[in-house]
Amino acid sequence: MNSKTHSHNSDKRTLLIRAVIFSALWLLLTKGAWSSWLIGIVVVPVSVWMSMRLFNSSPSTAGRNVRSVTGQLHYDRLLRLLPYFLLNSLKGGIQTARLAFSRRIEMRPGTVAYSVRLPSGYTQLWFIHLISLLPGTLSARLEGGQLLIHMLEVNESNYRDVIDCEQKIAYLFDLDIDNKTTLVLKEQL
Repeated sequence: MNSKTHSHNSDKRTLLIRAVIFSALWLLLTKGAWSSWLIGIVVVPVSVWMSMRLFNSSPSTAGRNVRSVTGQLHYDRLLRLLPYFLLNSLKGGIQTARLAFSRRIEMRPGTVAYSVRLPSGYTQLWFIHLISLLPGTLSARLEGGQLLIHMLEVNESNYRDVIDCEQKIAYLFDLDIDNKTTLVLKEQL
């Protein structure tokens, strides 16, 4: 069996698995109401198509303007990093609660442009979403290699947290990224 046939079979298998998963998810969300399939007959295939389009990194997507990540997710590393992400999520929740209930808090909110060093694809997607778990940060927009990040407190500590988060994602996917990040934050203050 040549690689093109293997890739085509792999795509079919992936498509089928995702169709089953999205169908099961639809049934779960609609509590098994068969009448919901009037809408589900459209939603499930569109969801499968979007999933294949956005998150398919198989060789058959090469040449179709789809960039795939070069790293492989290591599940054992994910388990080791889980406490880091849970702790930062908890810190973010505490900070939000403190801000909500405090009468006077001096903040310096703003946005910061960050040069992403991770390759496009899954790794950037993970990074963008996990930044929002860091206390006081939220990913706003990614254009090219520049990520616009909203910070409740624009300071070097929060900026270093973003750098640390990117390095954790690189570790998670076993990627080497340029560690010569300079703090461009001072220019943006």
